Amino acid sequence: MKKLVILLCVLLLNGYVNAQTECSIYHKGYFMFTDSLGNTILVHRKNKYQYEYNRKTKVKTQFRINWNNDCEYTITQANTNSKSRKKYRNTVTKVVISKSDGGNGYYYTCSCIDGSLKGKENFYEENFQAGIL
Repeated sequence: MKKLVILLCVLLLNGYVNAQTECSIYHKGYFMFTDSLGNTILVHRKNKYQYEYNRKTKVKTQFRINWNNDCEYTITQANTNSKSRKKYRNTVTKVVISKSDGGNGYYYTCSCIDGSLKGKENFYEENFQAGIL
């Protein structure tokens, strides 16, 4: 019985460690997601920055990204070409990757500026056609 409990603990911890390390593949690269209005947002992450481009409205936004741990980060809006989004300059948004979907992307929750996605799970899709940003 004792061996069974130890084995279960090892398996659970192994699964937790694997889930956490899967997030590192999302620290840089190209992604896309659909915002609360149904717009497709293209995302490029490199170094300490995240660049977003809204295909429909042509809005470009630059964020500073800070990884708190492997699956949790904060983004701070640094720059944008949108007059309406300039009021969010230096606003911090916390994002938690809740589940990885392998090479397809990941599910996340955030404390978004407008509260529209707060507590709701959303999906970032990985590996779209780059070069649009």
